[in-house]
Amino acid sequence: MKKINILLLIVAAIVTFSSCTKEEEVKPAPTRLQITVRDELGNAVSGSIVKLYATETDWENESNQVGSTQVSDASGIVTFSDLSAIKYYWFAEKDCKNNANGAVTTTTALTVNVTNTSNTVLSSTGTLSFNNTSTNPYRVFVNNVEVFTMNGQTTEQIDYVPAGSYSIRVLQVSGYAVYPTDQTYTGTVSCGTALSVVFPQ
Repeated sequence: MKKINILLLIVAAIVTFSSCTKEEEVKPAPTRLQITVRDELGNAVSGSIVKLYATETDWENESNQVGSTQVSDASGIVTFSDLSAIKYYWFAEKDCKNNANGAVTTTTALTVNVTNTSNTVLSSTGTLSFNNTSTNPYRVFVNNVEVFTMNGQTTEQIDYVPAGSYSIRVLQVSGYAVYPTDQTYTGTVSCGTALSVVFPQ
């Protein structure tokens, strides 16, 4: 009888132990970045290609992309997951529009274990190209702002300038007898097009 009682206690202990489930570990939520792509009117842009970078240098050089390229959904949203608590930079584009002249970074480090959100706006951009056919150096001004000095027989290009009207002034630096050559050119940059300036003329 005593053996039976002991056996019953053992069986009861086994049943009790097996019925206790080990509490599952709760995994922390992933650190995410959700970007909503909009146009200049505030409408969501679907089908926009978005690339993410961990540093400003990588963003400028379009190198060392973080994760895979994302495409915005019908709500203009892309989501990058499993990120670190750092600042991120992104480049978004669709057709000839991009975010180069808008929000390109989170400005602060991401908050861990939550979905961080940001907005970015696509706008029309184009290119300014310059060709100095002279053997002399020239200072180049765009809309009254000096952007660089070009040596003779060189070319330069500025990408992703906002679409619109431009005034280009070129001023000879050296190699003149009395007065430097000082010329101004005007033109318009449309979405996806280039305004080319060949000087002097």
